Amino acid sequence: MQNTLSLFFFISLSTGFDWPDNVTQHIGYITVNETHGGNLFYWLIGSRGDPQKDPLVVWLSGGPGCSSMLALFNENGPFLINNKTKEPVYNPYGWNSHANLLYIDQPVGSGFSYVTHSHLYVFNEKEVASDLLTFMNLFYEKFPEYNQHDLYIFGESYAGHYIPATVAVILKSNSIAARNLRGIGIGDGLVVPAVQYHSYGEYMYSQEFISEATYAAVNVTSDVCTGLIDSNVWILAYEECKILMEEVLKAAEIKMKRSINPYDIRIPCEDVPGCYNFDHITTFLNRKDVQEAIGVNRTWKECNKKVHFFMLDDWITSFQSDVVKSLSAGVRVLVYHGKYDYVGNYIGGHEWTSRMKWHGQTDFNKANTTVWTVDGTPAGTVQTAAGLTFLAVDNAGHMVPMDQPKNSLNMLERFLTDRLF
Repeated sequence: MQNTLSLFFFISLSTGFDWPDNVTQHIGYITVNETHGGNLFYWLIGSRGDPQKDPLVVWLSGGPGCSSMLALFNENGPFLINNKTKEPVYNPYGWNSHANLLYIDQPVGSGFSYVTHSHLYVFNEKEVASDLLTFMNLFYEKFPEYNQHDLYIFGESYAGHYIPATVAVILKSNSIAARNLRGIGIGDGLVVPAVQYHSYGEYMYSQEFISEATYAAVNVTSDVCTGLIDSNVWILAYEECKILMEEVLKAAEIKMKRSINPYDIRIPCEDVPGCYNFDHITTFLNRKDVQEAIGVNRTWKECNKKVHFFMLDDWITSFQSDVVKSLSAGVRVLVYHGKYDYVGNYIGGHEWTSRMKWHGQTDFNKANTTVWTVDGTPAGTVQTAAGLTFLAVDNAGHMVPMDQPKNSLNMLERFLTDRLF
């Protein structure tokens, strides 16, 4: 296990710029698997409130293979990278307003994390969960001051796989993480592909982005996609379901006569992979002075295609049963979706949560959908019962904290304190 580098980010670096949040932070690597030299990079950020008592919130970005630094510097971190100046600026809605934050670049190979042999990556959630449990066990050894803090695990997109799988393994362990775990938050997550892929046509039709005839036609492709998933024909199902997603999107673009960002249908797709340009973050994290300050010497990329490729067999697996294990263990679950996200749309998200068979299913499905307000202004709709909360966030796409920073902070604070929405 490598040494970490402790930093106080109000100190000026050699270039003369200042880190704009006066909180204690720790940055470094934890070796999680000696066999394949798996080293996970982390960035630990102290709470602005009461760091000795506030909960620890772990953040996992998706992909698979995308860096959690994207969320730190573009969504919910204490400081964001300005798109024009490429310098850090204070984020008044940083999630460390209510919690200690732990961002982890995972699986191995994502972001600043690495493997010593390039061909030895993880292939499935069993390996992902094993590495994350090892990471948390070693984290608590390194930072025993967090041993008594409540633990929450949040993430978005492909973290809909990571989080349920990891929590299921944590709950089976005799670990500090198992003792401290109180809740999980899955944002626009891919959890039950067979259900969620089937929602693409319905979602675009509900938004009036495709015609009724197109909706009927894509339902046929949807049936093929879900049929292959149900038959466990992994790679063929992945390809067919990808065709479905692209078919619906293309039909919407033809009808709307413009390109569509699948992560936020309100805006066009930028001519870059993933439709969002994160060059400002890439430039910043690869600066020599920044890497010297945070103690790394590696080229940072927002997403690693190798990680993505090696996990293709994992893509269409359902993790609904692991969500049930969380709820059965008394771990509260928040499922939230931006209403303008197509890829992880809220119709599919609500469908799998309402279909999920668990002890609170009847109560959840009978619960009224109410309006969630922030400072008197509607922020979304919410349905909750027996420890499960489903939240559809107004005026947001795939990255809810980026699109609705104030409201997402309110969402976090309510969930951490177990207050009604």
